Amino acid sequence: MENTNLTPEEVVEKLNNTFAEKMQNVPTNADVDALKSDLESLKNLESKSQELEKSIAKFEGKLEAMAEKTVEPKVEKLSLGQSVAKAYEKNLDAIKDAVEKGGKMSLNIKTTTITNDYTGDFALTDFDSEVDRTVRKRYGILENVNTGQTGSKFVTYVQQTADSNTGWTAEGGAKTEGEPTWSEISEEVKKIASYVKVSKEMLDDLSFIRGEINNDLMEGVRESIEDALLNGTGATGQIKGLINASMGLPTFGAGSFALAIQDANITDVIRCVKAQIEGANFTPTHVVLNPEDIAFLQLTKASDGAYTYPMFLPNQAGDGEMIVAGMRVISSTYMPVGDYLVGDMSKVTVKFRDDMNLSVGLDSDDFTKNMITILAEARLVSYVKNNQKPAFVYGDIATDVALILKP
Repeated sequence: MENTNLTPEEVVEKLNNTFAEKMQNVPTNADVDALKSDLESLKNLESKSQELEKSIAKFEGKLEAMAEKTVEPKVEKLSLGQSVAKAYEKNLDAIKDAVEKGGKMSLNIKTTTITNDYTGDFALTDFDSEVDRTVRKRYGILENVNTGQTGSKFVTYVQQTADSNTGWTAEGGAKTEGEPTWSEISEEVKKIASYVKVSKEMLDDLSFIRGEINNDLMEGVRESIEDALLNGTGATGQIKGLINASMGLPTFGAGSFALAIQDANITDVIRCVKAQIEGANFTPTHVVLNPEDIAFLQLTKASDGAYTYPMFLPNQAGDGEMIVAGMRVISSTYMPVGDYLVGDMSKVTVKFRDDMNLSVGLDSDDFTKNMITILAEARLVSYVKNNQKPAFVYGDIATDVALILKP
């Protein structure tokens, strides 16, 4: 110990502080050796209390744990010029003395310059713990639809296929029979899944990899669900997508707007589509567009160069979302460029049989190959009830602009 006049209690306190200080950083072998020496001084005391014996035992355990984490101190990396400057500074007095006596002296220059011939990379590395993940597409559909749970393989609802007939009746005349009819419609739950095989050694040696794999698998499943909500074919185990023909959503009918709109553009189409949906007694809430088409919408100008859409003005909601004709715009790269969807998203029902989940186990010859299989999957169904489909219109922007453009 530096101070041999310390009492045993003071030595214990100092050792405690030293252990705490060294463990805040990565300890070196020199740190461990110094602590061993201090501990030996404590152990060599002839008279030791029971508390002191306990403290010594604790220190020995801490020292053993510290020894497992020790590293050799990094060698300072200097260029040749830096090494010369350091050697000159260190030997300045000796140099002056040699010059005054008319003599000379040699400087021992050690350079640790790392050239392009260096084959490792640890000494050159400042580790960035944030993994450079692949960029995932943005979501927006699932967050705005009507979601729920189901405990069955099929979801069945009752559709009214005919209304009650009514009629005015003259005095004494026969009254009209209603005759409403109903039928059952069933939608099947489908499964989306993905798995990855990884070695046990990789999971042990790279502590972050398990979390990255789990995150990537779950994101992949979530991304596939978002894609299928628009583009799913309804076949080969897929759910039905809103813009796929299997969903059967209506297209735009120009009606009284046909060839009637001067300098018609995408905004005009959206407004006319809203009128069609409202004419079917629904209130559309959202517009789904590809980011490119949103840009075209905002950049459309009149003949005098003024923007036809006030892209630089805040919307009434004040939350940064874009609104067209009172409907919120969902920017989705899953929507093909040049297409659009307008509708009441609350009429889309998504029910999960099994929420997105992860499973870990052994598959096939995983055990003999020291591999582990990690599986992510979900089971769900998506549908729009038949009588609710007029709440939507799916179409092609260029085609529908041509339908309303005044010659």
